[in-house]
Order: sequence, then C-alpha cells, then structure tokens
Amino acid sequence: MKLSVISPTLNEAENIPHLVEQLGRALVGIDYEILIVDDDSPDQTWSIADKISLTNPRVRVIRRTQNRGLGMAVIDGFSHAGGDALACIDADLQHDPSILPRMVEELLRGSDVVVGSRYVEGGSAGKWDRVRRLQSWFATKSAQFLLGIDLKDPMSGYFLVWRKDFSEVKDQLDGRGFKILLELLTRIRGSSVKEVPYTFRPRTNGKSKLTGKIVYRYAQQLWRLCSSSRHLPVRFFKYAVVGGTGIFVNLAVMALLLTQTNLHGWRVSALASLAANFQNYLLNNSWTFADRSHKGFRKLEGYFSYLLVSAAGLGVATGLYAGFVRLLAHAPLAQAGSGSRILFTRLGCQLFSVLAGIWTNFALNKVLPWPEFVRLNLAAAKQRSYSTLP
Repeated sequence: MKLSVISPTLNEAENIPHLVEQLGRALVGIDYEILIVDDDSPDQTWSIADKISLTNPRVRVIRRTQNRGLGMAVIDGFSHAGGDALACIDADLQHDPSILPRMVEELLRGSDVVVGSRYVEGGSAGKWDRVRRLQSWFATKSAQFLLGIDLKDPMSGYFLVWRKDFSEVKDQLDGRGFKILLELLTRIRGSSVKEVPYTFRPRTNGKSKLTGKIVYRYAQQLWRLCSSSRHLPVRFFKYAVVGGTGIFVNLAVMALLLTQTNLHGWRVSALASLAANFQNYLLNNSWTFADRSHKGFRKLEGYFSYLLVSAAGLGVATGLYAGFVRLLAHAPLAQAGSGSRILFTRLGCQLFSVLAGIWTNFALNKVLPWPEFVRLNLAAAKQRSYSTLP
C-alpha cells in the first residue's frame, strides 16, 4: 500500500522543511509521497517546497493560483495523489506526524476513516487558553448535534481515508467548506471511523489562519450540510425557531393582558396561547414551509386545521394554568409581595403549562403520525383532504 500525505499550505515557508523531515522520520518502512498543495503563498512556500523536491523525490508540489481555499486545496491534493490511502495534515507542525503509522495500521485493520483526535483518551488540545477551548467545544458540539456525527473530534484537520472512498464521493464535495472532514463524513455513508489520540502542538512559526471569516464559512458549511442531512434537516430548525418565538409571544401577550386588562384565570392563558398559535401558523406558513405554503383563502382553512392539530396541547396548557391559579389562590405566600412578583409567578406557571402542552402534542404525534393526524381530522370535517402544515 502506498500512502499519499497531502498538506494544504498558505504562508508556511518556514515550516515546510521541518514537516518533510518529521514525516520522513515517522514513515520509515512505509511507501509514501508528500504533496504540498500551496495557494500561491506570498512568502513563496511553493518555491521552498520545489527546492526540497529537487533532492527528495518523495515530495511533489501543486501551486494553485485559482479557486483558492483550504477545502479546495485538500480536494485538489487528493485528486492528484497516487497513493492507495490519503492523509491530510497541516503544515504548521501542530499535527503530530509520529502517529501516522498507527493511523495507517487502523486503516488496514478495516477502518474507512482514521482521525487524529485531541479529545479521545490520551489526546490533548495542548496549551490552549479558555477562549480557544470554548470555541473548539462549541464548534465540536454543533457538528455532533447538527450532523449526527459520532466522533469526539469532528473538527480535526488531521485524517486518513482510502482513495477509493474519496473517489466515490469526490463530485459531491463542496470545497468552500472550512472542514473537509465533515464533508467526507456526511458523504461516506456507513463508514467505520477510528480516532487515534495525539497532543495538539503549539505553533512555532507563521500565523494562525483562524479568523472571523473562517468562523463564518464554518457556520455556512454546517447550515449547508444540515440542509441535506437526514439527521436534523434545516426545516426542523426553522420549526424550532418558530416554536421558540411562539413561547415568547405567549408570555408577552399574557403579561400585557394581566397588566392592562381585568382578565384573569384560564381566559388569560387561553388567549395568550391562541395568539402564539396564530403567529406560529403565519411564520410556519411563510417561512418554514414556504415551498408549500397556503395562499389566499386556503390560509384560513390551513389555520383552522393547524389549530385543530394543536388543540390537545392548547387544552393541556390552559387546564394546567387554571389549576395553578386555583392553587395560588389558596397559597398566601404566593399572593404576598409586590405586583411584579405575582406577575412573574403567573408567567412562570404559564411557561410550565405551555411546555407541558408542547410535550402533549409531541407525544400524540408519536402515537399517530402528524400527516395522518391532520388528514383524519380534516376528513371528519369535510370529505376531502389536502396538504397542511406538519
């Protein structure tokens, strides 16, 4: 088996000689090549690598002058590589080349992807400050949650894959992504992934490439991959956002009614919940399900069917709040204190009631799938069915 080690570079002239030397020491006994894929660095990293290649035939250089970017550099490097296995490693010497032989062993044992990991037992992020650790934690958890990736270090830029697997998904990869590993993991379905621990080294030369622009590109990549993911599609998040605004509207309307009108008891809860339900329908219709939204008079039909599906949750929320009000009426401590304290107590009761109503609708949908629930309710009202908001 031949190994191709691809290192995407930008202004890493000082690090290239050390990288080639350390890879040479680590890969003794392994047939390998090194591809330095440089984005036409102003410090002429490509020129330094070219000079090394004159005396070291294992080193090749690709100088890219168009379509620059980390993701595209890795894809170009993998595409031009001649090895059976393809490794990606940064040139800044923060990735430890000494674990490459073990990564190769794991690949030969049956893994489809092997990742150099900072977060499995034996690995470490090194001497990062709290801010950097928090940034990495947030980025990692976002990828795990949004994409359903069961990997301790999905943000790793240090990994190894089979060439044949890369070739199968190459045309599906988007080089604009900041983390090409995420692209591969979401495309190579059913892959066996192994993590090998290493300690992330401090940078000795050059400057970090982590900028606000990179963070923005990562967020774009997550959104794009999530859009096509079977794990948590973007429509789900739109629906969740609408639900969150609904809770806010519910509590805001209730606070307004309690402070500006003489209404009280279950009526306040019911009116607040109905107001939130109505705004949820409007936002879901115009945003979450814009591709199949109701138009014209059908908005009215759609809303009543949406209200019908939500009726159980609304009933539970209103009933619970009414129960809380009765309990509070017999609890002197709850009625004591300033008006603002009483107001916040009632808003807290409403929040708990609304969450219970949401859970009720969710539980019902698990028993009777939502589309079928809508269809059966509509069929009972009229002898036809039509698409409604899920």
